[in-house]
Order: sequence, then structure tokens, then C-alpha cells
Amino acid sequence: MASILYAWEFGANLGHIGTFLPVAKELRNHGATVHWAVTHPHQAARLLPSAGFAWLQAPTMPEQRREGPPLSYADILLRFGYADSNDLLGLVVAWRELLRLTDAKVVLADHSPTAILAARTLDIPVMLFGSGFFTPPRAHPTPNMRAWSHVSVEHLLAMDRQALASINAVLKSFGRPPLDTVAQLFEVAEDSLLSFPELDHYPARGPARYWGMLPAAVAEDSIWPAVAGPRVFSYLRPETPHLDAALQALDGLQGSVLIYAPGLSAELMQRYAAPHMAFSPVPVDLNKVARQADAGLTYASPAATVAFLMAGKPVLMMPGHLEQFLFARRVEEMGAGLLQNPEQPPQNLAAMLRQVLADRGLRANAAAFAAKYANFDQNAVMAHIVARIEELADAEATNANAGAHP
Repeated sequence: MASILYAWEFGANLGHIGTFLPVAKELRNHGATVHWAVTHPHQAARLLPSAGFAWLQAPTMPEQRREGPPLSYADILLRFGYADSNDLLGLVVAWRELLRLTDAKVVLADHSPTAILAARTLDIPVMLFGSGFFTPPRAHPTPNMRAWSHVSVEHLLAMDRQALASINAVLKSFGRPPLDTVAQLFEVAEDSLLSFPELDHYPARGPARYWGMLPAAVAEDSIWPAVAGPRVFSYLRPETPHLDAALQALDGLQGSVLIYAPGLSAELMQRYAAPHMAFSPVPVDLNKVARQADAGLTYASPAATVAFLMAGKPVLMMPGHLEQFLFARRVEEMGAGLLQNPEQPPQNLAAMLRQVLADRGLRANAAAFAAKYANFDQNAVMAHIVARIEELADAEATNANAGAHP
């Protein structure tokens, strides 16, 4: 029975766990033991207990202050332990102990570069698990992620050199050969881009294998307010920029509004309580509400946004950080949604919401995306991923047995 470790290091929202949960259940059905290392245990408590899974705390480091916003993937690494080789060594040793504790034969790395590094020191195969943002292109230096801002190649190279120095110092301490580039860290047993080419955070990536989005964990059915007018589903978070303006726009809508906003204060829910506004206390079935709704308003959650696109419905997106913003830009470039820039004052969100509901062009482009992937079978993708994980685990077991019996 293979032991699989799901490793989630960076990021904050339910989409990480929700995307892997159906895969974890299928792996368990096939006899595997699935362990979870999660960066936010309070998020795990929303989905995993009912599925019969326990979880461990992932080794993480609080974000370190650096001037300006993150510019490249190497810059992100420098903010989370890679600026100092001793800090990184502490994280890697902790990940190594988790891998040994769980007897992991395969690591599923969901935005977990340090778990990947730890697995490299132990020769454990890794399968990348997540969107294009988690898998930078194999380029040196790692590319500028803020294409609208000029960043010199020299600056990008300097950040890569600093992160690479820490990575190689850690590898040396475990007798492993150095890497030539930061991007080489992501050369693993299986690079699975769980996205579509149109939605890749790096549009200039070049040839790549896109698996497509997996089905989100099925949640409970939701009840829409029984009022006339268009239906809008909104997935927001307390930290969503311009949250109050978004709630005001939804409140002013002449229609039925269903909102899932985990962690939203009781004061805000009470302020916006109305017959046409319902706040779901539990995660909703995203695919189902997307089919039922006329449009969506999301914080650019990939799971929720893709559910709407696959249903042929446009979205208004309010991203809160760079990963979400880059994703939302791709949807906007497709002409299937509108975007509120988190670094700018809020626009007329009520007008934008009305446009998302009424604009035939937005709806046509969303429908075109849905038509293009009408035969896309999420369950088949999940089956292929499970099969690939089992192949990697079987190969690791074969190698281990060969080493034990020369």
C-alpha cells in the first residue's frame, strides 16, 4: 500500500485542498494511504474531517519584508525563507522529517517548492499539482511576472542568484549536486499543469502539457433566495480588496444573490442581510451553482471562475494578490469577464456587475470557452492523474526493493 504525501506550502484558500480532495479519495479507494501537510490547518478543518482525513502542519516561514511587490518566482522564494540558507535548511529538514514520518513514496507538490527540494535530497519522486503559477517556465532567470512593469534582466538575475545560492547550499549539506538555475528545481518526475492554455499565468510559456482543471470537491446544495431577476453567485473572502464595495453592488442588484464568503464578519453579514441576499455557511457545489447562475463575482478563485467558464457564464473578478490577478487578466483577455485591479480604487462595481450580466460579447466568449471544452471530462483527467501517481509509487517501490536486495 503506497504512502502519498500531499504538500501545500504557499497560498491561503480552500481551492488547494478542494482540488486535491477528489483525487485523495480515489487514491484511498485504490488502497493508498494519503497524508496531508497543509499550510493553513483551519482551512483543512472545513473540508477534511467529513472525508475522514487527518492532516499535519506544513513547515512554513512568515513572509519576510522586501521592497515592493513580488516581481518573479525567485522573488517569491526570497520572501519565504530562500534569502538565507540557514532559514531554508530549517524548512528542508522539517519537510524531510515529514517525508520520513509518512514514509512517502510520492510527493504531490501543490505550490510547495521546499517540499520539492526536500524530496530531491531523499530521491523521492515528485508530481507537481497545481496551476501554471506554481510551475514557472524553465527559463533563466525566472520571468518577470509583472509584464506591465519594467524589470531589468540584471535585477531578475540577481534575485535568481540569491535564491539559487541558498538552494545549492542546502543541497550541498545533504551531498547532492547543485542546480544550474532556480527553474531546474521544478524538473521533477511529472509536471502536471492543472489548467488550460488560455488560463496559464505565463502566456509565453511555450509547449507544455495541460491536464485541465480537476473537479472541485463536491459540497452541499445551496438554496437561492426566492426572488425574481437574474441569479448571481459570489465567492469572496474577508481580505478581498474593496469587499464592502462588492457587497454594495450585490445588494443593489435586482435579482437573487447567493454568497459564499468564509470568515466574513457577522457584522457585515448582518449589515447586508436582505430577502434577495443569502450567505451560505458552508462550501457550495461550484459546478452546480455556476450552471444555475447567470453570472459570477469571484475573488478570481480558479476553481470558481473555471466552473463559470465551463458553464458558459461570464464573471466579474476582484483578485487580491498577484497569482489571482494574473489569472484574472487571462480571463479578461479572453473577453469572458471583467477585472477590478486590486492596486487601483474601485470602479463602479454595480455597473460592472450589470455589464457582466447583460453584455452579449462577454457571454458569447464564455460560451465559446465552454463549447471548446464541452467534451472535456474532469473525471477522466482525475483517473489519469491517479494512475500516474500509482505508476510513480510503484516505480519507487521497485527501486527501493532493488536497493535492498542487490
